[in-house]
Amino acid sequence: MRFLLSFLLFGSWCIGHAQLYTLKDPAKDSLGIQLLYDSLPLMCDSFYLTFSREKSADLKKFVPDVKYLKATFDTLAIVYREEQVVYRQQVLLRQLQKDYKRILKLAKSEKIKLDKLQKGLTKYNYGEDAKGNEYSYITVTCTYRKKVFELKYLAIMLNGKWFVGDELLLERIE
Repeated sequence: MRFLLSFLLFGSWCIGHAQLYTLKDPAKDSLGIQLLYDSLPLMCDSFYLTFSREKSADLKKFVPDVKYLKATFDTLAIVYREEQVVYRQQVLLRQLQKDYKRILKLAKSEKIKLDKLQKGLTKYNYGEDAKGNEYSYITVTCTYRKKVFELKYLAIMLNGKWFVGDELLLERIE
């Protein structure tokens, strides 16, 4: 009986340890490569193509990964523990996915197929904050049948590369 109890305790400890190890090392993407965009128009075109596929998981490649975000913080002399960097990256990704789900809900209610949206004029409104960080508010005019929409989002520059920030929004223009 004592042997069985010790075996069960040891087994549960091993399972708990294995689960902790799995949580520390999240699964890698199937591609394993993140494209970095030097050109804002190129990044915006790629984002629009991905946006029209209606898969929120594909948006991940437009958010900086943890290693790149950590390198950016190190370059800017911002001290963050690794957990804080992971948290910042996850907040960016989750907010973008949440906004995208809201857009999918709007598209369903308006009976819009995102892959049928016709891309029109793209406007870039560049800006810079007090610390010298560059960003751009992107507005893409789209049409579907006789309806006109604007896709709006924020693009941020980190270490000379462009990424999608947040504030993803699709609104109908009357």
